[in-house]
Amino acid sequence: MLRKAAGKPSLFTVLFMTQMFQSITSHQCGAGIYSIFQKMLRGHTYMTIESQAGTVALECREACHADFRCQSYNIVILNSKCELNNRTKEARPEDFVKDKDRYYMARNSKRIPLGSIPELPAYSCREIKASEGGQSVSGTYWLDSTRSGNSILAHCDMKTEG
Repeated sequence: MLRKAAGKPSLFTVLFMTQMFQSITSHQCGAGIYSIFQKMLRGHTYMTIESQAGTVALECREACHADFRCQSYNIVILNSKCELNNRTKEARPEDFVKDKDRYYMARNSKRIPLGSIPELPAYSCREIKASEGGQSVSGTYWLDSTRSGNSILAHCDMKTEG
């Protein structure tokens, strides 16, 4: 007979929820979205959403798509929480870390490019280049290099480092 400790989910529950989550995300994510199990983007969460067990993947996806600042999100599996991020793992690879209780989800579909609006300023031209990859072009971008909340327009030469 299997028993679980009070207040802690059983191994079966964790495995079941993981399988259910993978099934939901594979059907509902659509093109341009991918998940990475046991990874998270640390330090770029601007909003945390609590959800019901079993609906966190869908609710988090919808919340991210409804908020133009959302670049990616972390899903906390056992707590049914969603963490919306204003960066991607490409923009901040040093903050992409292991976490056994999370999934990282990238939003590529209809994602607003980093630095293209004052509400989503980049820290540097190099960050824009890393975030947008081969699609970044030289031009004027919104930057907040001091992370003060005051963004300014600046020219970025993407042919060099950025």
